[in-house]
Amino acid sequence: MATALLAGVALSGCAAEPAAELTVLGSWTDEEEAEFTRVLHDFEAASGIRTRYQGHRDVSQVLQVGIERGRPPDVAILPRLNDLQRYVNAGQLAPLKGTFTTDPAAAPQLIKLARKVGPDGNPVGGELAYAVTIATHLKSVVWYDPAELAKFGEHPPRTWEEMVSQTQRIADGQQVPWCLGMSAPPVSGWPGTDWIEDILLHDSGLVAYERWTHGDLPWTAPEIRAAWETWGALLRVSAGETARASLYTKFQVAGKGLFPREEPAASSAKRGCHLDHQGSFVIRDYRRHLAKLASSTSTASPAPSFTFFPTPPPATKTDNSSLQEVSDDVAAMFRDTEPARKLMSYLASEQAQVARRAQTQDVAFSRRTTAADYQDPVTKAVAARLHTGTLCWDGSDLLPAAMATAFERAVLVYLEAPERLDVLLTELEAVRGKLSKTEWMDLQCVPTA
Repeated sequence: MATALLAGVALSGCAAEPAAELTVLGSWTDEEEAEFTRVLHDFEAASGIRTRYQGHRDVSQVLQVGIERGRPPDVAILPRLNDLQRYVNAGQLAPLKGTFTTDPAAAPQLIKLARKVGPDGNPVGGELAYAVTIATHLKSVVWYDPAELAKFGEHPPRTWEEMVSQTQRIADGQQVPWCLGMSAPPVSGWPGTDWIEDILLHDSGLVAYERWTHGDLPWTAPEIRAAWETWGALLRVSAGETARASLYTKFQVAGKGLFPREEPAASSAKRGCHLDHQGSFVIRDYRRHLAKLASSTSTASPAPSFTFFPTPPPATKTDNSSLQEVSDDVAAMFRDTEPARKLMSYLASEQAQVARRAQTQDVAFSRRTTAADYQDPVTKAVAARLHTGTLCWDGSDLLPAAMATAFERAVLVYLEAPERLDVLLTELEAVRGKLSKTEWMDLQCVPTA
């Protein structure tokens, strides 16, 4: 598949009129690809520039091979921010220019980096804008069905201790508290890294989190160990073999457990699980499942619904409740041409965000979107959270590729053998020790006001 995609990129690079056509590479496939290509059609209609989108789940691999062969796409959409640092260091990424880079409205969407060289990772020159955030996903949230969760507590938990107690009450009722799915090819394990990052952020705070994402906090540090142990303690409350079973369960499938099974008498059945720690992109999967459930059920019982509560901090760290983890899909320019610059300007615009919301039925969010842009209470609440407190990028997205891969694999081992935590942390620290400072990003958490 990668070879076929690169053949398409090569055709773009050798076209007789390259200014008339752009190749865009991204990780969106299937329904998401169809939605995004319709957004690109709006750009084509306004600019007269043709675009050819090519989607692949392992976009980093496809992009790297294309660059090595001298045939990069004009624009690539990357789900991992650290890829940007690598390409900036190698001089393979074009800095952004034009009036949109000085537009205050677009400022929150711009990713600015400095090129790094040498073992000490010192920057060369100042920071330049190299990418535009075109999709933002809220990570620090737990999803639930309000009617179901009300059976185990009067309100959503506001502290970590309350969440542990609620988890225990669900388990005492012989039901499964947490929806866990670690399978997400080609990078299984990231749903678990999200958990550990979220706990580290809310338990140890902003300074420790940034030291870790910058490569300055050892994996054997007490703060890191505490995050793993806190997660492990929460999962051990769960009934059955949820943790081990999660190794073979896709995260989208696990989330279906929040709702009744697809059968007429499902409304009175036990749920597969009651709490799902997942990013805002899961709204799409919930909606799809509920629509299927509605079409297969004739019961007059109230339809199930879903909403979320923020990941709660420990009772002694309530000041950390305003910290939130997010992940971004960013567009970057690998061929510095006028058509490519026009596309980047369009992707940073409010017009593009309006088009994406329309095409996705309001499940698309960005740094531009506000609660007023949405009608549905759940998506309105997500947009509001993106303008609340301080936003910190997903830690795994900031880690060098080798470090992130080792982290994801360690999560999978830990779920099956938690007694190996000491060994896992030592191995992760060994990986960190082999990495150059040039490979680490210096992005900091961003206050929303």
